[in-house]
Amino acid sequence: MKKFMFIWRYKFTILMLLFVFFLLGYFITEYMYNATQARYTYVFTSEQRVDELLEESFYTEVFEKIDAHNLEAETDSTLKKISYAKIDYSSMLKKAKYSTNDLYHEFSIQKKYFPSIVSSTTGKVNQSENRIKNYFNLVLGYTEYPTEFERVYLSNNQNPWLIGGISSGCCALVLVILCGFVIAFYKQEEIPIENNATIFTSIFHKAYWKNTLTFMHDVKKLCTISVLFGLMMICKFIPIPSGFGSLGIGFTYLFFATICLIYGPICGLFIGFCSDIIGYFIQPGGMFFLGYTLDAMLAGFTYGICFYKKRITLMNCITARVVVNLFVNVGLGSIWWKTIYNLNWEAYQTYVLLTSLPKNVLYLLPQSILLYLLFKAIAKPLSSFGLIDERISENVKLF
Repeated sequence: MKKFMFIWRYKFTILMLLFVFFLLGYFITEYMYNATQARYTYVFTSEQRVDELLEESFYTEVFEKIDAHNLEAETDSTLKKISYAKIDYSSMLKKAKYSTNDLYHEFSIQKKYFPSIVSSTTGKVNQSENRIKNYFNLVLGYTEYPTEFERVYLSNNQNPWLIGGISSGCCALVLVILCGFVIAFYKQEEIPIENNATIFTSIFHKAYWKNTLTFMHDVKKLCTISVLFGLMMICKFIPIPSGFGSLGIGFTYLFFATICLIYGPICGLFIGFCSDIIGYFIQPGGMFFLGYTLDAMLAGFTYGICFYKKRITLMNCITARVVVNLFVNVGLGSIWWKTIYNLNWEAYQTYVLLTSLPKNVLYLLPQSILLYLLFKAIAKPLSSFGLIDERISENVKLF
């Protein structure tokens, strides 16, 4: 820890960076993402389908009638003018959505078309929820079917405080890693390496990362990677149903972790990228999304950091699976699922709490134990083939 004490000299700079990243995450979420991507859904009942709400001609006719009424009201004192929001409905309808079932209808549009406004005469705030309710109550009044308003709710609205905190947390993580590399490259003599670089006690060392770049230096290594990669891809296409929706149980991670044990985190990044891209072309029935490619790469990098030239312990296996299961699969995977299927907040919570999180937590310990038992079984064979050092194979411990 003494090596990191020099950071205290830059405490104010670091605090300012964290604060700036917090504000950056907050403002990007609240004023860029939420302002454009968040959606209001207007819920109502009707005796018939009202999917004409998606037709531009319907709005044109409605507002022509209203304008004609207002024009007549200027000369007829018995009539009252009708005010309405000036919305660019042509643009609004391009990403509008309409759905219906036996109970109610839902019409969904982007939040940006109905921001909260302040009256220039009274100074009162007209909330966006009230504006969209009044707008569509007025529009539906010009349909031939009786309609009744139920509610308006906001979906896809991210918490800016949470995103801001995550941004500052990521900034802190990057700062710690950069400080570790600064120490590694400029104070290398203070970081011990055991057994002539056989087992590294710290990943913050130039020699460690030089070792991780050697996986493509000879034919033997490439052949070994190819065989393990082939077995990994076979397992990828034979999932076992888990009972949690479409999420299956697979043994791909065992071969993936073995490759990373032998060749390190950089190879893990490469294998993760190739497995996702090649897997899509072999079996293109699913949806390709770069977020899942990033997940595969992060999983490989995690396995490499936890196992490459390190003592093999059960705790290392648990650590790797905690990062992969909870951070990559649940954290990032759920965000990608929400993005792909445009889930609202309630649907997103349901997916996380009832599908993704239970499955990953339930299988966390069994997967960790299975991974440890595999490494314990193959450590000596790998050592005899010269794939890992003999000292590592002789020190496979629980803790």
